[in-house]
Amino acid sequence: MKVYVILTKTTTIPGKIIQKYTRKPFNHVSISLTEDLSEVYSFGRIGKRNFLNGGFIKEDVRSGVLEKSATAILSYEITPEQQARIQRELDWFRFTVDNYRYNFWGILGLVLRLDFSAQNEFFCSQFVGHVLEVADISVVGDTALHFLQPHDFLYEGLMEVEFCGRMDAYVNRFAVEEPELLALASV
Repeated sequence: MKVYVILTKTTTIPGKIIQKYTRKPFNHVSISLTEDLSEVYSFGRIGKRNFLNGGFIKEDVRSGVLEKSATAILSYEITPEQQARIQRELDWFRFTVDNYRYNFWGILGLVLRLDFSAQNEFFCSQFVGHVLEVADISVVGDTALHFLQPHDFLYEGLMEVEFCGRMDAYVNRFAVEEPELLALASV
């Protein structure tokens, strides 16, 4: 049983700004409990047009900005209890989605090295770190959540790198072609 942390290099304007500031290969991070990434969650833009409208989102890695993005899929072995804690936390966010906002001030705080955390506000790496913390998983050393950046998940070295390449190449590994599906059904 594993939890998956998905690092991506998005080509959106905010993504490019983040990458220019950090000078690191990835500018976004998400979390999933499914190997095929059928359920991926993060904090980011809600809708396509206004990047200032952000919050908790379920991401579709098979289309849109993430589909052809450069990605690194990291994994970490977890216990059934940790998996249940993560699932409960993700469910809570899904059921109370309107209570959460994107932490724009937190991004400024990250740049200024100040804690501008606010209740019910997260940016992507802060959210993923929070969810892992709820399950007592520490994969980023003692980096405070309000200073956590996507690349921190990769460089601490505690997670296994499952895949590195384009997102569509990863998700295509799980696609079942119609002839294969028919062959399985006839058995």
